[in-house]
Amino acid sequence: MKSVEMFLYEDACGLDVMGPLEVLSHATLMLQRNGKPEQGYEVAFSAEKPGPVLLGSGISVIANQPLGSKTASDYFIVPGTIDPSHITNNATLMCAIKEKISNSQRNVSVCTGAFILAKAGLLDNKRCTTHWVFTDQLAEQYPTTQVLPDAIYVEDGNVFTSAGITAGIDLALALVERDYGAKLATQVAQNLVLYLRRPGNQSQFSTPMELRSKAGDRFSQLHDWILENIERPLNVESLADCMAMSPRNFARLFAQETGITPGRYIELMRIEKARELLTTTSQSINQIAGISGFQREERMRRVFIKTLGITPSQYRYHFSADANNPLSKPA
Repeated sequence: MKSVEMFLYEDACGLDVMGPLEVLSHATLMLQRNGKPEQGYEVAFSAEKPGPVLLGSGISVIANQPLGSKTASDYFIVPGTIDPSHITNNATLMCAIKEKISNSQRNVSVCTGAFILAKAGLLDNKRCTTHWVFTDQLAEQYPTTQVLPDAIYVEDGNVFTSAGITAGIDLALALVERDYGAKLATQVAQNLVLYLRRPGNQSQFSTPMELRSKAGDRFSQLHDWILENIERPLNVESLADCMAMSPRNFARLFAQETGITPGRYIELMRIEKARELLTTTSQSINQIAGISGFQREERMRRVFIKTLGITPSQYRYHFSADANNPLSKPA
């Protein structure tokens, strides 16, 4: 049984607390149902003082022990809030947090909880992340940190940090997988009716939304045209023709406007199309390669490994919502 201490404080984000809690609770329940009552997570809530703590959403949660408790734990979890300065500027509280961190096997932050870990010195020279709105601020306030602004969650040694709000759910699932295996983590994700169990290096942004934002007003119609013609062979010449521009002028203006080359833009849109088909259809990998414009399975495989770190088959195995996936069935 893994011991978990979750730190509560006034105005902490409710989903930062409840999201990971539900994941860990579901994992424990499923282990019990599978005849393993000695495994799972035992969660305790701590605060500066025991008693009710009013979260930012207006819900009160009872802290059953003071933060200063000497009890060691496997995980110490710190949720985020809109402005964590009322915690980081509290010298007495930060002293207690530092002591608790030293007594925990692994320390975890959700969203802006990373600022609290950073203030405690835990993120010095470590890779980390937080909500994308605050990544620049975290890097500026704590220059010895190595902030990864686009990551869903980051593991560095015994420290785990996650991006905004719902990313705490992704991180909690990753902890379940680390402790009890991918099969249980996938079962928990499906029981919670999550669309996907996202890997930590996946972007905080939806790729289509991010790319459309990059395209801006000048290339928004081109974005739609690419989407409609994703199966076709596309190159700079065909895109330039669509925009009634010379290939050279188009390539220069497109890179200047979006920050990426036309080729990479198309590649990212094809990856997103392939990911959608992998998780929502039973079509073969080769068929999906054709529909998404990669033409050949091997080409799609190379691009997936380069961009996502896994093959299309591995992606489907881990993230498919297909009910026939063996991972979807309880042990």
